Amino acid sequence: MGIPARIRVSSAAAQAERYDGDLPLKSLPRLVELLADAGGALRVSLQAQSREGHVALQGSLGGALPLACKRCGKSYDWPLQAEVDWRLVADEASERALMQDFEPLLVEDDELQLREAIEDEVLLCLPMLPRCESCENIVAAQPVAAAPVEEEPRRENPFAALKKQLKSD
Repeated sequence: MGIPARIRVSSAAAQAERYDGDLPLKSLPRLVELLADAGGALRVSLQAQSREGHVALQGSLGGALPLACKRCGKSYDWPLQAEVDWRLVADEASERALMQDFEPLLVEDDELQLREAIEDEVLLCLPMLPRCESCENIVAAQPVAAAPVEEEPRRENPFAALKKQLKSD
């Protein structure tokens, strides 16, 4: 089965549906804005099942994302490999209860926007400051120079003059 835009959660779990396939990068509009090129695809492998009273969606996301290096501007392929273990919940109370152990996803009307959830996960995995391997090595090799510390001029305590005046009286 391909990667649908949305799934009905109850039937996906009841039928233990599997979502395997390549998801075109151009179908993820928020991600495309951050990429150097919208060509290519994201490899998706997800399995839906009932677990501990909740619907679980587990699997992996992978591929090479074309990013632009923020240092030199050159395009490079950034390797993405992410494991997902989502618990699909219908209300915020369940979401809060599961937050310690799992990654809960709030589902409305028994429907999950699957491609949006995948896109969110990929966006969270992206590096904050993309750098190609050669620029990463240059930055890592450069010592971090500490800024020179200027000594502050010693300031007179404003109450010292008052103290002297009180002693002289």
